[in-house]
Parts: sequence; structure tokens; C-alpha cells
Amino acid sequence: MEQLTDRIYLIGSGLLGSRISDDYDCNIYFVSAGDTGIIIDCGSGRNTWKLLDNLAQHGFSGEQLEWIILTHAHADHSGGAAMLQRRFGSKVVCSKQTARLMSGGEEALKLGEAREQGIYPADYHYEPCEPSLMVEDGDILRCGGVEVHFLASPGHSHDHMSVYIPQLAALFCGDVLFSEGRIAVQQADDFSLEELSASIRRLEALQVKDLFPGHLQPLCGDYGETLAAVARRFAAGEIPESIV
Repeated sequence: MEQLTDRIYLIGSGLLGSRISDDYDCNIYFVSAGDTGIIIDCGSGRNTWKLLDNLAQHGFSGEQLEWIILTHAHADHSGGAAMLQRRFGSKVVCSKQTARLMSGGEEALKLGEAREQGIYPADYHYEPCEPSLMVEDGDILRCGGVEVHFLASPGHSHDHMSVYIPQLAALFCGDVLFSEGRIAVQQADDFSLEELSASIRRLEALQVKDLFPGHLQPLCGDYGETLAAVARRFAAGEIPESIV
């Protein structure tokens, strides 16, 4: 577990990152909000106990996980939600589109195809989850004095939401973009470069000090530079480098 700022910790990460939890996990962030806390994205669910061990290293516990916020339904971001919800009573928050995919389980997420393509191992199974709260673009959630703003940011997937905390000048951008101005080009029906470019332009307008992507390195002290650089590339008619 790595403390990134006064209130933000990296508690999980996979092959495309720090490898501190499970290889099939995204970057998983914990935001301390006083006596309670927020997890933003929760990994594949293969080794969720490692997230709890990492929390404990800094004096936090699963009982403090009031909210689990998901940027999108891809299994590397949402697979651990059901277990955390069941064990701790954590409230799972996501968009309506993400909720539909999560509750539909493996069939809705097309995980059979993903296993055949080697994206997930043959023995990987996804536990469906019924989210507690569905949010829309512009909604605000309050937790321990922290305001969490939800911003629709499709492109990587149609259900993608980014999470912005103004008090911390922190943007959790999921799989919108990554360090060194890279993106994740998907061979999927709901991937759209045009929508991704529009989402990046929208996020660029925020006052962002620290950028927390869903893979690779967190960008503390970035001050919006990566968002601006990718926006310029799209404006120039260029396609940024893909991580996949």
C-alpha cells in the first residue's frame, strides 16, 4: 500500500501498475474521509483480501468502507464489489449502465469471450452485484465532509464515469487516459475514439492537481498537464499511444 497524498492511498494494482494486489486488478484507491472511507474501483475480486491487508497497514479496516465507487463495469474494476458489499455492508455506487452490466454478471460482461481471448484466466469467475446507489452525470455524493462529483466520460466504454473531489483537486479518471498521455484502445462495440476525445476535453476543464488513472502510475502533482497533452494530440488529429 502506498500513501499518495494526505488522504489518498493506493491499496491495489495489477500487472499494468504496481502489482501490489492481484495481477488482474486495476489501480484501486482509498480516500480517507474521517472515520469513514471510500474505495474507488475494487479490482477483479480474485484476491480482495490483499486490499484489506493493505488497508490495515495504515490503520484502516474494512468496516470503514462506507462507499465503493466504480468508474465502469469492466471486471478488473468491479469484480470485488460483491464480496466487499456482502462482508462489510459497503454501499456500491455506479452509473445505471454499470449497474445493469454488474447485475447481469458474466453474460452481460461477455466474460466468456474475454477468457477465450486470454484477457482473464480460464478459472476466473465474476460474482454479480446489485449496486446500492445509481448516479448520473453531475450528481454529488457527500461522505465525511468530502464531496464526490460524478462526470460521465464515455469512450473507453459507454458506461464510464470519472470521479472528481474538488476539495482535494483530485480526479479519478478510470480508463480514460494514463501516464505519458496514453489511452486504452479497445476492440469492443462500446469503444469510441470520438467520445473519448470529447470526454478528455471535458475533464481538462477541471481544476486538477492530482490525477489517478485506473492503470499504470498515479500522477500526483500533474496539474492537468497529461489531460492537456492528450487533448492537444486529439485536436491535431493524432491518436495517442495505446497501452493495449
